[in-house]
Amino acid sequence: MSGADLTLLGGVFLGGAIPWLEAIIVVPLGILAGGPPALVVLAGVTGNLLTLAAAAWFGERVRNWVRRRTAEQREARGQPREGSHTTQKRQQRIERIMTRWGMPGLAVLGPLGLGTQVSAVVAVAAGVRAGLSFTWIAAGTIVWSIVAAVLAAYGVSFLGIGAG
Repeated sequence: MSGADLTLLGGVFLGGAIPWLEAIIVVPLGILAGGPPALVVLAGVTGNLLTLAAAAWFGERVRNWVRRRTAEQREARGQPREGSHTTQKRQQRIERIMTRWGMPGLAVLGPLGLGTQVSAVVAVAAGVRAGLSFTWIAAGTIVWSIVAAVLAAYGVSFLGIGAG
C-alpha cells in the first residue's frame, strides 16, 4: 500500500469522524479518488462510529446529570421529584415519536438527514440507553456506507471514471 493510499484512507477516516460529513458521503468520495473500496468503507465507518459512540455515551451522561440536578432543585424548592405536568406532557410527546418511528427509523434516517451523532443524542435524550442507541445507529451507518460504496464503485466502473 502506497503512502498516497494511506493518506487517502486517513482523510476518509477523519471525514467520517466529522459530524454531518458522515461516512456515507466520504466513502463514495474516497472510492472516486481511487481508494480500495473495502478499506475506504472500513476507514470511513470506523471514524464515524468513534464519534457516534462518544456522542451516545456523553449524551447519556449529560441526560442523567440534568435529570439528577433537576430533581435535586425541585426537592430543594419543596416540589415533587417527578416533575410538572408540562414536563410529563413533553416526555409523552417524545415517547409517541419514538413509538411511531422507533430506533429502526432513526437508524435508517439518521445517517441520511440528521447525522449519526445528532441521531444518537436525540435517541438518548428520548430515554434510549447509549449502548442500544449506538448499536442501532451504527448498523444503519454500516448498511448505508456499504450501499454508498457499491453505488460509487459501480458508477466508477460503469462510467470509467476515478483515479484508479
